[in-house]
Amino acid sequence: MKTILIFGAGWLGNAVVDTLVSSKRKIIVATRSQVLQKSNPAIEYRKISFHAQSGAIEFEVPMTQKVDEVLVMLPPSKMVNYAHTIESICKQFSSVDHFIFTSSTGVYQEHSGWVYEDSALKKGHSVVLAEEQIGRNFQKKATILRLAGLIGNNRHPVRYFLEKKINLNGNTPVNLIHRKDIINALTILLENPRPGIFNLCYPAHPTKSEYYSEIARELFQTQLEFDLQGSGKMINGSKFASTFKYEYQFDIHDLDNLDKVNKDNK
Repeated sequence: MKTILIFGAGWLGNAVVDTLVSSKRKIIVATRSQVLQKSNPAIEYRKISFHAQSGAIEFEVPMTQKVDEVLVMLPPSKMVNYAHTIESICKQFSSVDHFIFTSSTGVYQEHSGWVYEDSALKKGHSVVLAEEQIGRNFQKKATILRLAGLIGNNRHPVRYFLEKKINLNGNTPVNLIHRKDIINALTILLENPRPGIFNLCYPAHPTKSEYYSEIARELFQTQLEFDLQGSGKMINGSKFASTFKYEYQFDIHDLDNLDKVNKDNK
């Protein structure tokens, strides 16, 4: 039985763990939260902290188990040195067979038009530096998924726009991906490891004005106001789709995919 070590048990991570329980893996979840061992014997929770100065990962109880796969879903916010945090994970688990990192399409430079995996990146961006650490440590064993804006259960950017009288840059395209498509992609990668960098983004890019006005009207019976300025990038997620013969399944326009989104839960 393979052992997978997962860093990050938040909105995305918990849903991934719930899905992987049926994958016949031993699952270890490294979390900063209070460890409450759950009843499922397939999941082991390990308490971690970050070194106050360097940001390096520290386990409350040292890891002794052999780990075959590492999945990192840690957001860079509230970290002292994100790149060093990722580097410390790489060095502690350098012998794993497969290393997966959920990055962000925010690493790309501002650009009008299509953006691909080899498009220009923001030099010095914390997530770009983290990706570079992974590349140095796992040249042929790492998969990096650059995720577009996340939507899904009780999460949608429309709530941000509801709070503003006038929303800027209404002509900018949207780049979104449903949590369930991300989980599907991770499941595919764990069964069919493939090193490389892949964008994950639903293949529809209406303008912010078109898309968020539609969602606000349908979900909240509210009219949004946008200026019709701006332009921007459109993330191309076709490389993953063609490599793994995958079809994105969760339409960003389908209200049935936007369950439990409301104004009160932010």
